[in-house]
Amino acid sequence: MLSGGMGVNAQSELTLPFMNNVFQNTYLNPAVRSEHSVSIGLPALSSLQFQVIHNGFVPYCFLNIEGNTLRIIPDKLDGQLRKRNMLFANADIDLFHIKLRVQNWDVWYGIRQNHEVSLFYPKSMVSMLVEGNVQPGESSMDFTPLGLNGSLYREHTLGASTEWGKWTFGGRVSLLHGLTNIYLNPERLEISVEDDMYALGVNSNATLKTSGLPGDSLTNINFDLFKTSDDISIGSFADLRNFLEDNYAANYLTRFRNPGFALSGAVSYKYDSRTTFTFAFSDLGFISWSDSTKAYSLKGQHEFRGLDLLAEALAGNEVPGDTLIQDFLDNFDTQEDFEFSYRTWLHPKFYLSATYQLAQRTHVGVNLYAVVNRRFYPAFTVGITQGVGRVFDVALSASLNQRTLSNIGLGLMVKPGPFQIYMLADNLYAPLVDPLTFTNINLRVGINLVFGRVKTPQGLPYK
Repeated sequence: MLSGGMGVNAQSELTLPFMNNVFQNTYLNPAVRSEHSVSIGLPALSSLQFQVIHNGFVPYCFLNIEGNTLRIIPDKLDGQLRKRNMLFANADIDLFHIKLRVQNWDVWYGIRQNHEVSLFYPKSMVSMLVEGNVQPGESSMDFTPLGLNGSLYREHTLGASTEWGKWTFGGRVSLLHGLTNIYLNPERLEISVEDDMYALGVNSNATLKTSGLPGDSLTNINFDLFKTSDDISIGSFADLRNFLEDNYAANYLTRFRNPGFALSGAVSYKYDSRTTFTFAFSDLGFISWSDSTKAYSLKGQHEFRGLDLLAEALAGNEVPGDTLIQDFLDNFDTQEDFEFSYRTWLHPKFYLSATYQLAQRTHVGVNLYAVVNRRFYPAFTVGITQGVGRVFDVALSASLNQRTLSNIGLGLMVKPGPFQIYMLADNLYAPLVDPLTFTNINLRVGINLVFGRVKTPQGLPYK
């Protein structure tokens, strides 16, 4: 079956949905039904996923390689950028899962740890870097699209699916506990050049919020634990335990102080013996942050004339990093808040797919996918999957995604005995063959233990 979709928090996993017999597909499509009655994932055999996306530009549009010379054409870069552009990075670890077939039901429980950061930057910021702080006419530069959302959280999910005639229904409920978050989404942030001295005028209504960071304020984040190698060297298990108990990291990964909730669901309809349609949504939910929260607000109209680093250096004065930060912040009217709560939303994903079975273990399909991460990001995928006997599956996909057409995906699954080993990659072609077309890459590898068969084998006539 072919489909395309996103995993947790906006990542494009466009090949994973092709692999129906891999448990991790249920995170995208809870209605998926594998041919194994039992699937188990253990921490020592974790599934690892990594992804990077940038969608502000396609490099070849403003970069040109002539011989050994790389030419940059700034004007073409400016034409590529949208009002708001995104740089996204994600890394996920599947810590544990167990899936069982009970009569006509698949039921499962899983634990994942998710790490992701979305950085949003406005076109005006890049224009300022290219052109310098030259005032563009009489208007101010709009930096309001600037944003940041970085999170580390764990997910406990319980799911089930069942068949009813030509229909298959699936869903899962996820309980989330947030560990760390940094969040910025300005209501207003405008920059202008005030006079011939190029002082920057700021008209703002912006608040940076954090949860789960060490220290007692945003300007006093405590990283003294890591100043020297002696501070981080651990000589024994007792030393490690004392180190964790005496410092901020105590019970960090197991605490449950920032609760969240998410829903995912799917429905499939088998139109005839060969054609299936599927609709699915995932990660419709939020996290409420209340542990060690801090907020730093910048409101009103202010002026910043810079930091005189050269004068301090010529005078032989040492300027510590925290002093630089404080000197910068002293230019503005700011307000710092503590002990409050705020909420961040996950990025819901939706996809609609149609698949057709060409042969016993050959499927082709098309998929329309969308994710919402402060704006609407669509993708379109076509692909084919082929099974060979009972021990090998391969999937090949091509996608229109993140402003490029050359998104080629490859998935492989081999099954020696009870071990199900799988490797998936989206868009390896661009970074390896044509890096000037690179806008995204996604990799996933893992091992599951699988037992039993609940479907009549449909393999080719050899084993």
